[in-house]
Amino acid sequence: RFMTQLAYGTVRHKLLCDHVLERLVRDPLDKLPPPILNILRMGVFQTLFCSQVTFPSMVHTSVDLAKYRGHAGLAKLANAVLRRVPQSLDEVSFPHREERLVDYLSVRYSIPRWLVGEWITELGENAAEALCAESNTEATPVIRVNTLKTTAEKLMAELVKQECAVKKRTSVPEELTLTGGMPPARVKLFRDGHFFVQDTASMLPPHLLEPKSGERVLDICAAPGGKTTHIAQLANGEAFVVAADVHAGKLRLVRENAERLGVSVSASVCADGSAPPFAAEFDRVLVDAPCSGLGTLRRHPDLKWRVMPETRASLSQLQRALLRSGVALCKNGGVVVYSVCTISRQETIEVVRDIIETENVAPETGPEWMKTWQKAPGQYQTYPQEGGLDGFFLM
Repeated sequence: RFMTQLAYGTVRHKLLCDHVLERLVRDPLDKLPPPILNILRMGVFQTLFCSQVTFPSMVHTSVDLAKYRGHAGLAKLANAVLRRVPQSLDEVSFPHREERLVDYLSVRYSIPRWLVGEWITELGENAAEALCAESNTEATPVIRVNTLKTTAEKLMAELVKQECAVKKRTSVPEELTLTGGMPPARVKLFRDGHFFVQDTASMLPPHLLEPKSGERVLDICAAPGGKTTHIAQLANGEAFVVAADVHAGKLRLVRENAERLGVSVSASVCADGSAPPFAAEFDRVLVDAPCSGLGTLRRHPDLKWRVMPETRASLSQLQRALLRSGVALCKNGGVVVYSVCTISRQETIEVVRDIIETENVAPETGPEWMKTWQKAPGQYQTYPQEGGLDGFFLM
């Protein structure tokens, strides 16, 4: 558990760690051997964010690592640098908040500068700062109750018996949030298919789709199967559910999850969603498209260092192609839901706007209990700083 905290935490706070180190290391950081730089980053992270690690212990173990991954000279460097690391955030010299807000937020919360600027433009300064802060925290585990096998009340009681701290946080019927205790995947109830580990926001698209018994339903980007199995669950296992994905190996995960949960996925098909092989029309189609994932930084902190502004241009083209395919495969009067786990306008509002302008579709509002997240007719958006959900867009 500590190793996970150390690895994820260092990646999550990388920019802040580098900001601290730049004031302590004479040469540019990129001139250091990568293993030594990462050891120094881990040392800064432990000092600022790991209360269970004493300062002398951090220095000692880091120097030992530097000896193992480098040589005596690099170990001496690590010792000299880490002994001068600020021991609290109050001692860190940040860019002036009032004069350089973008720089301050970028360093303080380790969010790329371009992304901070975009969030301020789209959301305003206060909401952007709240989003930066929440995106740089660790997300609380959430599970989706398999209502074909149990109820939220029964599962909660069973988890409490197994010393798991659990509570109901939202109006999403199947949501339960774990606040402590055993990791979800180690609980026997997980192996027996009583729940699926899934963020609350990710449960919304199948509810907006509203699948019914006897219908033909297509999940056009299905792997690893969270939403596919949820669709089957909401239809009481009586819909003809087709799981399609371009990656054949990932379809195995869909089948494994469906088997564990005891839900019926009628067919799994390896197919390119932008050029689907299906001739038949479907009553309902879910297009949970590949995206930048910027709404899930709490769970995947590495994404903020890998996604670039230009990344989203190619993604938005793919998203449009997938959504057009979904519309073409849906029968007249049917329902198509587009969802992405991001908050970028380029991948959300702009994509659906183009489809609405060129295809014979119209927005349709979902269940009344989803109104909390409704931003426009038929359009829903969740934000990490608003209720602790991942950032999701769906329409």
